Amino acid sequence: MTATGTAAIADFFDEDLAPLVRRMADRPRADGQDDDDNREIRSMVWEGLVGLGALDASDTVRLAELLGSVLYQGPLLDTLTARELVRGDVIGQAPVALAVAAEPWSAEDGAVSARRSFVGFATEVDYFVVGGVDTAGLRLALVRADHPCVTTRRYEETGRGEAYGVEFAGTPVTEWAGSSAEWEAALANARVRQAAYLVGLAQAALDHAVAHAKERRQFGQPIGRFQALAFRLGELSMHIDATRMLVHDRDAVAHAAANLAAASDLARTVTTRTMQIHGAAGMRSDNDAQLYYRRAAVESVRLGTPFELRRESWETR
Repeated sequence: MTATGTAAIADFFDEDLAPLVRRMADRPRADGQDDDDNREIRSMVWEGLVGLGALDASDTVRLAELLGSVLYQGPLLDTLTARELVRGDVIGQAPVALAVAAEPWSAEDGAVSARRSFVGFATEVDYFVVGGVDTAGLRLALVRADHPCVTTRRYEETGRGEAYGVEFAGTPVTEWAGSSAEWEAALANARVRQAAYLVGLAQAALDHAVAHAKERRQFGQPIGRFQALAFRLGELSMHIDATRMLVHDRDAVAHAAANLAAASDLARTVTTRTMQIHGAAGMRSDNDAQLYYRRAAVESVRLGTPFELRRESWETR
């Protein structure tokens, strides 16, 4: 994405919209029901991003970091990955969710049958990229999300976001997607974007902590003037800058697993420190500290846990 394109999307997430987008990540609905306001906001954000050229961005890593800074929850990052696997004229500008796992599935007579867990934004997309392993290895298929053979069940997970269990029961294949090698390349790109998202999330959490340290007063002065806290905030800023350099490095894709592991650890550390700096107030529902903390818990394992990513990185050396 060009600097102009990034600036346009940053302006889109202005001081009025950004708080609403952050709250899109906070959806405590025990009854599984959505509300009209939430649907309208999510639809507006998707249309706004598409209209500003996010699907055709040349620098999707910078875009992902910007999305992380506002805690964006939606199918854009999955759609960017899907567009690396499926011809653009097939899906157009439609939102897509990834439902790929190294697990057995059935793909017979042009239809797929599988169960996939923790699929993001399943009720907001037009297509799924479904993947699984059979005798031919990893295969990927594009299927319609609105087909009656597709059923979804929303999880009540830690981040209170949009994770679903999805079952495909003989769902017709719209288009066969990329090969196993193409999936590996797309996964590496997706991991770099996810790492950038976590860097953006960590930076926003740190900014929230710094703002609190400037406002909260003890012993007649802002707590940010206390040396111990100032050093802690400075150290976190240094770690964010270092991880950002890794993620935006020209060779980042070659080390995608290791970079994502580093960004995952960073996001968990920074959001934990942000909660500590806010104290008990950080746990209140109207305080964004708990939003950053809960989203980091979920986003840091979306494409592999840090342990799994580091093991994979060592095995591929």
